[in-house]
Amino acid sequence: MLYKGAMKITEQACFYPDGYVYFDPATRGFQREDLWLDGRIHCWYIHPKPDNARPQLIVHLHGNAENMTSHVTGVMFLLEAGFPILAFDYGGYGQSKGTPTLKGIQDDARLVFSHILGNPGTFGGSVFGFGQSMGAYTLARILPDFPGLSGAILEAGLYSFHALFCEAYPAMECTVPAEGYSALDTLPSSLVPKLFIHGTIDGVVPFSHSIRMHEVAAGPKDLLILDGVGHIDAFISRQSFVYREKIMEFIRQYG
Repeated sequence: MLYKGAMKITEQACFYPDGYVYFDPATRGFQREDLWLDGRIHCWYIHPKPDNARPQLIVHLHGNAENMTSHVTGVMFLLEAGFPILAFDYGGYGQSKGTPTLKGIQDDARLVFSHILGNPGTFGGSVFGFGQSMGAYTLARILPDFPGLSGAILEAGLYSFHALFCEAYPAMECTVPAEGYSALDTLPSSLVPKLFIHGTIDGVVPFSHSIRMHEVAAGPKDLLILDGVGHIDAFISRQSFVYREKIMEFIRQYG
């Protein structure tokens, strides 16, 4: 989430998409299906190995750079543990069509969850959202629309792009929308169980954002602050065991 432009920070600064394929779970022996929603949003439905498959589906909402093919590596531990993964790209990312906007990424996520929850015969009856960074923000924004979710895991999330940029660049004009675009407005309205996770040395999104979101969120809720962990790197940090066990415990409890 770096500054773009000479004089002011615009909504464009929120997004850094590309179309490169960084990683394919099929190279690790996992079966995946390409799904297209509304003819524009590209998804991967990735299946675990049959010998340890679990029923809970994890919907992954990735962060603001690159696309799902790079970010999916951060949830491979869940796939290896037997959970099916549904990953998708917002409009303008990867193969998905369109141009990303703050409203658009939320609409894209709503489309994905509406499809999944509307087809329990295909995706099962227990669905968790797992958002990281911008994905955590997006998930937090749409949670009131999906009370049937089993749970929401929100890692290294920001509660507002406007607030984040104003904190990082206080001397610059910020035209990123503020009103109507804060997760602090939506989290109190959702009773979906929530697990907030953040590292203390996150250089992209201060962990104060997750603390604030946890404070205002309706329960059930939990907060895991990981000492010495940076931005979305808990899965490869010295806190990896604690991080993974907390997520597994959360899924067991609410799945």
